[in-house]
Amino acid sequence: MAGSLVSIPYIIFGIVAIATYALLVRSNPYDVKVRNRIKELEPSSMAIATAKGDDDEESDGVLSRFVEELQQLNPSHASSRSGLQHRLTKAGIYDQAAIQRYYIAKLLFTAIPAAAMIPLELSGYISAQWMIPAAVAAGAVGFLVPGFWLDRAIARQHVLLQKSLPDFIDLMTVCLGGGLSLQQTIHQVSDELLLAHPELAAELAIIQRDMELGATVDQALKRFAVRTDFDGARTLSTFIREAQRFGSNIVDALRNHADMLRTKREQAAEEKAQKASVKILIPTLLLIFPAIFVILVGPAAIQIQEAFINQ
Repeated sequence: MAGSLVSIPYIIFGIVAIATYALLVRSNPYDVKVRNRIKELEPSSMAIATAKGDDDEESDGVLSRFVEELQQLNPSHASSRSGLQHRLTKAGIYDQAAIQRYYIAKLLFTAIPAAAMIPLELSGYISAQWMIPAAVAAGAVGFLVPGFWLDRAIARQHVLLQKSLPDFIDLMTVCLGGGLSLQQTIHQVSDELLLAHPELAAELAIIQRDMELGATVDQALKRFAVRTDFDGARTLSTFIREAQRFGSNIVDALRNHADMLRTKREQAAEEKAQKASVKILIPTLLLIFPAIFVILVGPAAIQIQEAFINQ
């Protein structure tokens, strides 16, 4: 009971500090002008949303508004939002509500582990002097978890593109050799890869949409390279742009690029195979060697102990 009384001032101090910071940020004159301007434009935007009939926005309206209010407490909200949008795009996530869900996950992963320290301290599992550091550490770890997940999603998307891009280029060379144009080739190949490589097929659908809106093939592929931030896509865009610029044979350039991508894929597989022998040492030393040591040395140790006891 005494430990819980000691932790109460820390909790009150934290609440007052957060409330003071929120009050100072919300009372910023520049932010007040921006919010007033947004409120003036809000009826027209609501009319557009009603005309579209977006049921998902209506169901998530309250939660999205709550997250937006929390995001406004961050002075660098605009820059961080654009950077997060680019990272989500690199991971192949194009949902408009993905940013809000990411911030919600970050808030929950930060608040829940930190708040879990309070009942642990009240029940006596953690002392009062360690409750605040434990809550800060748990909240910091939870704050980093969504970022780690997003990094792994980006790496997974790049691996999928690395596996599927050589097949895409091979089909492109076949179609171009058969007399199809680049636009017709991309349309035909995207239909063929829909089952084998759905992630790449989704990116090709975006490329087709860009071309339908008036972009050229090299511009659409350049946006694809910027969107995914993948070296293979960037090199493909450069090859096609330079081939169209200088009038060289695109088929030969694409065939060479496909061979280069396969070589990189084989080198990456060989690198992982060579790293496996080093990584397996840790579980071997921690799990296998202790068991072998107990089995081999255990009987001898028991016999030595019995010999000393008999003496």
